[in-house]
Amino acid sequence: MEKLQTWTNSPLALIARRVLKAQRVAMVVGQTVHLSGASREEFLADAEWVAHEAVHLRQYKEHGLLPFLWKYLIESARVGYYHNKYEVEARDEARRVVLADPKHVLCPLPRHAQPGPETA
Repeated sequence: MEKLQTWTNSPLALIARRVLKAQRVAMVVGQTVHLSGASREEFLADAEWVAHEAVHLRQYKEHGLLPFLWKYLIESARVGYYHNKYEVEARDEARRVVLADPKHVLCPLPRHAQPGPETA
């Protein structure tokens, strides 16, 4: 992967962090990973997290900035964050990447990335 652009203490990630009520958030806008609640070093040290955001970087490249944002927001409004097909793809790929490393220990999904009571 080419050098990863990150923006630590991003105002956009802070908003997402508050909306999701999460301790830490990484979100991709364009080709930059916006972070809130985590340093660049903490983010890069978590292979599963980096793999997840790498999928979103690819999705932006494939769809383009505004088309992807639009599709992502519509999908989230339609089915919710957890069932958003772009999030599902990112979670699945991240799990595949880390499962390929026998030394990696899977971490539980953060609360905002778990299915809600409507899916139980």
